[in-house]
Amino acid sequence: MKNLLAVVSMMMLVGCTSVAYNGGGNVVDRVSYPKVGEVVTAQVGDHLVEKGSLVKEGVLKVNQRVDGFLYDIPAQAYRQVGADSENDFYGSVGVTRNPLADPVQALAVAKEDDAQVCVISTFGASNCYNANYDKTSRLSVSDDGFKQTLIYNGRVGDRINIGYREFSNNSARPAFNNEVEYDLSSSHRIGYKGASIEVLEAGNNSITYRLISNFPD
Repeated sequence: MKNLLAVVSMMMLVGCTSVAYNGGGNVVDRVSYPKVGEVVTAQVGDHLVEKGSLVKEGVLKVNQRVDGFLYDIPAQAYRQVGADSENDFYGSVGVTRNPLADPVQALAVAKEDDAQVCVISTFGASNCYNANYDKTSRLSVSDDGFKQTLIYNGRVGDRINIGYREFSNNSARPAFNNEVEYDLSSSHRIGYKGASIEVLEAGNNSITYRLISNFPD
């Protein structure tokens, strides 16, 4: 009974916070790798050619797990979902709750220095905790992000295997993925969807090549 009263009291004391879902101030960064004419050595599984747009998104990196009475916040990265004049808001996947607590909607951190990390419930209640965290950013294929890539999968005899992958909204697009074999006894110049490379040396573990052209815009 005492625990229940404590929970009710805490919920009554916190204010109501409205989560802003207006994005994380994303900035699109164009990616084109490698440079045309550049000679590169790559290992099996490495990306040989990349082109597209990556999104720079805000991230809340919780460095040490927070064990609270109502909510537990695991040590991991949380993607920014929005901001207002006072708070930055982040996703809450992985945050767990006490059975007596309201469902979780998002995490919030005030823009001021040394602010607490707050769990925002679906009813707008805010429960805040001292936490070891960093506000940072990362490049991600999300939102408007799109990337094409060729991957080296190794050599058997005179044939090499190249994988093609497309990524959109931070996920691979299986319908657009493919594996292609090329016979080096016929030609050392290979291409796929407009991207073209000249194979200088290829083995079971690595490949050395020169980029002739990247994927077209």
